[in-house]
Amino acid sequence: MKTAKLLWTIASFYLLVIGFFYMVVLKDTPSNGPERFEYIIQNWSIFNYQWKAELMMTTLLSISSFLFSKYFKNPGFIIIGVGQLFFAMAMPLSIGITPNAPYEFGSIIGKGAHQMVNFGMMISLFGYLILHWKARILSNWLRVSALILATLAFLSFLAGFVNIIESSTAQRAMLLVMFLYIINGYFGIKINETNANNV
Repeated sequence: MKTAKLLWTIASFYLLVIGFFYMVVLKDTPSNGPERFEYIIQNWSIFNYQWKAELMMTTLLSISSFLFSKYFKNPGFIIIGVGQLFFAMAMPLSIGITPNAPYEFGSIIGKGAHQMVNFGMMISLFGYLILHWKARILSNWLRVSALILATLAFLSFLAGFVNIIESSTAQRAMLLVMFLYIINGYFGIKINETNANNV
């Protein structure tokens, strides 16, 4: 239990930091095309760190979710863990291929990675919906806030996955997810053996 709490809390809060950092980085990044690819290559040390940090933290979040599922019957934990695995699988593609590929091939890989991230986040957000719907650890207003944030972000990533909107556009919902990470980090701090029946 202590390991799950620690990994969940660290990953949730650190993903918040990474998300904020990524938003700052993307502010100056060209939106599409060869210019965007060239910008990423020129600033590879930043993007390399960003994606490796995301890979580490999503893996930690996945591990902690599966560990929590051993202690609690809430199915949200398993769903979150599976979603984070899909998210994590997109990172090695981006890290390994992007700096070593021409634009055309790198663009194809990038689109595939975007879809994997969208799918992973969509699954994870559905897991967060179930988790916070069933759990009674947080105060009512925090729980309702988590449900609203998870629902809005889920719909955005779902729209990106089924191509109603561009995958890169869907990922702007990460701002909602960042607020959700704050609540989830606090959830990790609050959860313990004494309130296990409320999960």
